[in-house]
Amino acid sequence: MEIQLAGEKLLLSEDKIIYWSKKQTVFIADLHLGKTTHFRKSGIAIPLAIITAEIDRIENIIEKFRPKRIFFLGDLFHSDLNHEWNIFNDFLEQHPTVEFILIKGNHDILNDKIYNLSKLKIEKEPFQLDSFILSHHPLKKSDLQNKELILCGHIHPGISIKGKGRSYLSLPCFYLEENQLIIPAFGRFTGLAKIKPIKGSSVFAVLNESVKKIG
Repeated sequence: MEIQLAGEKLLLSEDKIIYWSKKQTVFIADLHLGKTTHFRKSGIAIPLAIITAEIDRIENIIEKFRPKRIFFLGDLFHSDLNHEWNIFNDFLEQHPTVEFILIKGNHDILNDKIYNLSKLKIEKEPFQLDSFILSHHPLKKSDLQNKELILCGHIHPGISIKGKGRSYLSLPCFYLEENQLIIPAFGRFTGLAKIKPIKGSSVFAVLNESVKKIG
């Protein structure tokens, strides 16, 4: 679903990412790599195939959109250093024409030396990119001087849609409130935080093959 914000056209994709075609740029939030290995160390049975499946999803996004840049809006890597980081670094090296930038989030706790050895470029929040402010955490109005559009994550927004009878369907969503667009969590082991939309806000639910505006 394509929307226009801050004078720019943005594609809200069912892949749970934003694609900015004008600058061939992808925005991804809350991948939380390393979380599956963290679960396995705690004795929770997580199939090994799931570890590489998240990276395969990014691979599919690169094949689909052919971006020049991918911004990870925080919480790229969930835990302390483990072998998933090595798998991820191998993936980065396979795409020398793509620039990968991480806006550090609260779970991005690896030592700076480890980040420096990777292909990742590291930036702190908030980061100005043309008419956008990139952040992991949502920002307050007082944090801004102008009317830039904030793109952020952290919340893992979700919405409940009423079905037949007393049934409800919980879906990840993009949530736009004033000049702030919160991106759904990309990782599949992150859970959802049900949002309570305020007047004037917009909710875009992520379906299997499309994104649909709710309400």
